[in-house]
Amino acid sequence: MATRLQEYAVKRLLWAVPVLALVSFIVFALVRMVPGGPALTMLGADASPEQLAAVRRELGLNKPLLNQYADYMVNVLQGDFGQSYVDNQAVTTAITSRLPTTLFLTAAGFLVALLVAIPAGTLSAVKRGTSWDSVGLTFGLLGVSIPNFWLGIVLLLLFGVQLGWLPVAGYVSPLDDPVAGIRYLLLPGITLGTAMAAIVTRMLRSELLEELRQDYLDAIRMKGVSETKVLTHAMKNAFIPVITVIGMQFGYLLGGSIIIEVVFSIPGMGRLLINAINSRDYIMLQGLVLVYTTFFVVVNLAVDMTYFYLNPKLRDS
Repeated sequence: MATRLQEYAVKRLLWAVPVLALVSFIVFALVRMVPGGPALTMLGADASPEQLAAVRRELGLNKPLLNQYADYMVNVLQGDFGQSYVDNQAVTTAITSRLPTTLFLTAAGFLVALLVAIPAGTLSAVKRGTSWDSVGLTFGLLGVSIPNFWLGIVLLLLFGVQLGWLPVAGYVSPLDDPVAGIRYLLLPGITLGTAMAAIVTRMLRSELLEELRQDYLDAIRMKGVSETKVLTHAMKNAFIPVITVIGMQFGYLLGGSIIIEVVFSIPGMGRLLINAINSRDYIMLQGLVLVYTTFFVVVNLAVDMTYFYLNPKLRDS
């Protein structure tokens, strides 16, 4: 099985590399198609044509696009994403300083989603047709219907402003102060994880209901096995397709954190991305988009590998 897993991993990696290359080139090209470009951003609207031409020569913007892209990718592979045209800060430094914050926020949303979705989806399937099932179905519908920025504002006003239980804005790293870190991440984590929790709840309920109808579970029951163990057997098989949804939702959480960071004033990559857009900091923007894309591809690759490992049909084919 190890050989099959390695072959599958190599195959998926070979697909991931051209995807990243294509995305990086598209972002790189689009940045240079923006009217005025980086040179105008640096010098301002009052710059003369001679000044703009000089800056373009200095930055290598007068070279053919493919040559510019090749130079950029050589630097990226060495960990250099370039220099911000707005504040002259190294893009790599800016991203690495904000990355842990965004990852902690994404992890908080992911944890909230699983803590809600697994019990809710399981209970909804086991108690099908009861009030428990109705609650699960209602949550599954509302969770994907409510915009996360609106939910964040409501939670902020209720628990932060009205009740004063939790901080309304800011961030403390859980590594520096675990208690304060959890307090600052609780509301953003709930806001970010609600939609994922609703999706996973509905998916788990559907898959578990299908699995509980299988004949092999009746054979297990006839052996005198308890219902708890029967449910455990069903959960193992029901979770195989759910794993794919969970993994893909983690990638979407990473993207969704952009809005949540703005709502709760969290100094992560999302805030940095919004600031780069507002200030037309194109070099910072293309570095951030490349990092987000890389994470998304890596997460999908990890999901594919997990699915391959858990699904015997793929392993044995």
